[in-house]
Amino acid sequence: MMTRARRHTATRHGEGGYVLLFVTVVLTVVAVVAARLAFRIDNLRQQAMTMQSYAEASLLADNAKARTLYWLSTRPMGLAASGFLDEAPLMLDSRRYRTDEGAVVSLQDERGLLSLNVPDREPFINMLTAAGATLPDAMSMVDIVEDYVDTDSLKRLNGAEAPEYRDAGLPPPRNDWILSTDELQRMPVWRSQPEVRAKVQAWLGVRRDKLFNPNTAPLDLLRAMWPKVAPEQWTLFDTLRRRAPFAEAAAATAATGIPFQGDQLLFHASNVVRLQVWAPGLPQALEYNLLLLPTGATAPWLIHEVRQSNRLDAPPDATTSTEKFPVPSQAVAPSRTLAQPTP
Repeated sequence: MMTRARRHTATRHGEGGYVLLFVTVVLTVVAVVAARLAFRIDNLRQQAMTMQSYAEASLLADNAKARTLYWLSTRPMGLAASGFLDEAPLMLDSRRYRTDEGAVVSLQDERGLLSLNVPDREPFINMLTAAGATLPDAMSMVDIVEDYVDTDSLKRLNGAEAPEYRDAGLPPPRNDWILSTDELQRMPVWRSQPEVRAKVQAWLGVRRDKLFNPNTAPLDLLRAMWPKVAPEQWTLFDTLRRRAPFAEAAAATAATGIPFQGDQLLFHASNVVRLQVWAPGLPQALEYNLLLLPTGATAPWLIHEVRQSNRLDAPPDATTSTEKFPVPSQAVAPSRTLAQPTP
């Protein structure tokens, strides 16, 4: 009897151990599942917050873009700005403006850039060599751009037509107007020099004329185009044009000694503008290439390219040099005085 009782007791102790082990395993599994579920919920919550922040940033950027487009379409273009005499102007020299909501806007008059569609040979070569290209490569790069744009199949001395593109494994040239500066990466020589291309792309536009406005040109581009001019002369020119843009080449030369010469110089902003907008929460700035058309069929502007851009350098913050977006005057009337006479 005693032996049977002991066996019964041992069996009960063994069953109790299995139950304890089973409960422990179940609790462990429940804890792991609960932890993974909590982790996924946290991730979903974080994603929702990120999407909400991105949506809010996109809204801020859209509001800033709409505000800028309204300003540009309701005010005249001056020598280097858009605006009336009785309000602070909106400068077109890549200056940064911060709206009250925190978005950052930058405008660049494309007449202050060199045109890819009608390249002015000497300034182009100076720009490319200043950016690190050798002189033979720079001469070839200009010939290639001209061959890409013209409508014939005749190859320039250092240029490229369809056979050269085929040998390089590239699509043939379009033999038409360049629509985007991104097309440079489809061209021989240009494609093999990404560092040079990255440096000069911000200095290039796709206007269809050679006219150039030093009032709105980036200072580094001016230095590259006129490499023999002393640095202190460019510093003086930049100081004076920011204080009051020049109306003509003769005045700029008299004030600074810089030899501004050539029929292509026009010290007045154009109706082709590059707009960049950034807002806190956006990973990159959004860039819009605009053609201002007062008689447009659907709007007084045409957006012919939208792209993401790093040209605002690092995302602006409180320490970045920005100006407050100008406040419009109380009323906009057709008889208002223009900021600068239109040429």
